Formats: sequence, structure tokens, C-alpha cells
Amino acid sequence: MSENEAVQCKVVLIGESGVGKTSILNRFTSDIFYSSLKETPGGNYAKKTIYIKDFNKSIKFEIWDTAGQEKYRALAKVFSKNAAVTVFVYDITRSDSFKELKNYWIKEIKPVVSPNSSN
Repeated sequence: MSENEAVQCKVVLIGESGVGKTSILNRFTSDIFYSSLKETPGGNYAKKTIYIKDFNKSIKFEIWDTAGQEKYRALAKVFSKNAAVTVFVYDITRSDSFKELKNYWIKEIKPVVSPNSSN
């Protein structure tokens, strides 16, 4: 890698439908916030490159926003493969969204991103 080449960083946002994954993606990549959004069908993808002056390096974030609906849950595993970062998102006003992280999402995604780890 050349000195000025950007470091690739795949990020995946995981969680129940309606917890704010798309809002996090939009805010980070475009600094935009919409107070109302439709559910994400399947998933979203966006890129953003940030230059870190202290290290004289750029990081190219490739961010996957997964759909939280039950019918799309299997896609989250596919999106999570080879991810450098997995962000588990929940809504603090919906305790069920936190419970689903513990009861479903972490158990399903952990083996994909850490194949040698035990559950």
C-alpha cells in the first residue's frame, strides 16, 4: 500500500427495524437527518473517506446498513462477512430492540465475523 492510499474499513450496522441504522448512515456519510424514514428493504450501502491528519492516512469507510425486518435477517449474515466493524444498534425507548440484540443478532452475527470464537 502506498503512503497516500486509503485504508479500507467495512462497517456493518445491525439491529431491529426502526432503531435508527439508516439515520446513523445518513448522518455519518452526508450529515443529513430525516425525522421520518421508510423501512430499508434489503439494505443500503454508502462510502465515506476521512483523512486523519495525525497519521497522514485516509480511511475509506464502506458502510452496510442492513434491513431489520425478519424476512431480511439472513442478509445481515452475508453483509457481515469480512467486516472490520459491526455496530449493533438499538432504540433506548424500545427495550425489545435491545433484547433482540442479545437474543438474536449477536448470536447470529458473531460466528460470521469471528468464525473461530465460541458462542
